[in-house]
Amino acid sequence: MAVNKFKISEKIFTLLLGMGYRVDSFSNDGTKVVNPEEATWFSVDEPDIIVKLDNSKEEISLSANKSEDVSKLHKRLQHLAKNNLMNFDYSPFDGKLSPKSQEVFIAKNQEKEMADVMEGFGTMTGSSKTSYQGLDNVKIVVKHKSPVNEESRGARSRNIHSIYVQRGEERFKMAENNLKAARAMARHLNMGGETFDSVGTAITEMAAEQRKLQEFTRYVNNRGLVNETNEEYVILAKENISNIKNTLDRLCGVKTYANAVESIQDMANVEILEDDIDLESKFTETHLDDRVVNAFDGIKRSLGRQQNFRQAIQTAIKNETFENLKNMLHETEVVDFASPHAKLSYQVSQMGAAAQNPVLRNHLLGISNRLSTGKSLEQFDYDTIKSCLLSAKEARVQPTSTFDNVAESYSKFIESFDIL
Repeated sequence: MAVNKFKISEKIFTLLLGMGYRVDSFSNDGTKVVNPEEATWFSVDEPDIIVKLDNSKEEISLSANKSEDVSKLHKRLQHLAKNNLMNFDYSPFDGKLSPKSQEVFIAKNQEKEMADVMEGFGTMTGSSKTSYQGLDNVKIVVKHKSPVNEESRGARSRNIHSIYVQRGEERFKMAENNLKAARAMARHLNMGGETFDSVGTAITEMAAEQRKLQEFTRYVNNRGLVNETNEEYVILAKENISNIKNTLDRLCGVKTYANAVESIQDMANVEILEDDIDLESKFTETHLDDRVVNAFDGIKRSLGRQQNFRQAIQTAIKNETFENLKNMLHETEVVDFASPHAKLSYQVSQMGAAAQNPVLRNHLLGISNRLSTGKSLEQFDYDTIKSCLLSAKEARVQPTSTFDNVAESYSKFIESFDIL
C-alpha cells in the first residue's frame, strides 16, 4: 500500500494542534513551511518534542525529553502509524533537543536534498579561468572574471563572467549568470528538451526575473524606501524570488524535474496585472532608478498570481459543503486546549481537513499553522474563515449552535489578540 505522505503530514500537524502544542513545520531541507502538507518534521519547543515523517522508511518517529509525559501523544502517533501501515519509533533523550540536534537534522537533510538535485552532475573542475560540470552528454561551461582559487571552497561557483550549456557540438550562452538556471537548462536538455522550447524559455525568463527582483529588493532596502504603503510589494518580490529558486532547484533534480515542468506551465500562464497600480509613486526618490523600474513587471506578475489564487479560493468556498465539519468541530468542545489560541488553530485545521478542494484545504491549513505559531493574519485570511463558516452553515437547512459558537469565538479571538 502506497502511503500518501501529504495526508499523513496533515494528520500529524492537526494532532499536535489538537493537543494544544505550538507547532513549527519544516520541509525536508529544514526550511520552515506554512503548508503542513509540505512538512516532513514538526517541532514543539515547550515541551521539547520533534515528530518526523520518513516516507522512504514509511515511518513516523517521536523524540521527546525523558522528563516529559508524552504518553498520550505516543499512543495517538502510534495509532496513526498503524492505521496507515507505517512503522513507529520512539526515542526518549536527556537534556535539550533543540536547537542543536535540530540543526544537525537540518544539515543532514540538506545534504540529502542537494544530493538528489545534483544526481548525475559531475564535480566542477577546470582551469584557472574556466570551470566545467558534466551531466551525461550535456556540459556546463563557466567563464570566470578572475583566476579561480582552488583552496577556496565553492570558488568555481563565484566571480562568473558568463555561462554556456553545451550538448554535443551545440553551445548555448545563458542570458543570466545564474548557475542554478544553467543546471536546470542542462537537466532539461538531458531530458530531451530544447533551449528555446516552452520550458527552456521559462528557465531563461525566471532567471532574468530573479535577478531584477533581487536588484530591486537590495536597492529599496539599502535606500530606506520601504514603508507602509509599499511593503506588500517588497514582500511579494521576496516571495517570488524564493519561488523561482525552488522551481529551478526542482528542475535540476532528476526526481523532481517532471513535477517542476508542470508547475512552470502554470507560472507562465499568469499575465502581467494591468490594474491601475501606481508603483512608480510608491518607490520614487528624486528620480526613478532602473533597478526599481525593471522589477515592476515581476511584481505585477506576482500580483496576478495572488489575484488568481484568491479567486480560486473564493470559487472553491462557494462549491464546498464542508461535510462532517459539524462533528469535527464538536469534538473540540471536549478537548482541553492549552489556550484559546491553540483551540482556534485546531478548529481552522479541522475546517481545512473537511474541505474537498486541495487548494482551499492547503490554504486553511496554512492559516492554522500561522495561528499556532502566533503569526498575524491578513484580512484575506480572516475573510476566508468567515466565508467558510457561512458556506458551511448555508449547506444546512438550520444553522447549528456549534457553527454559531465557532463564529462567535473567532470574532472574540480577533478582538482579543488584535490580529488584523
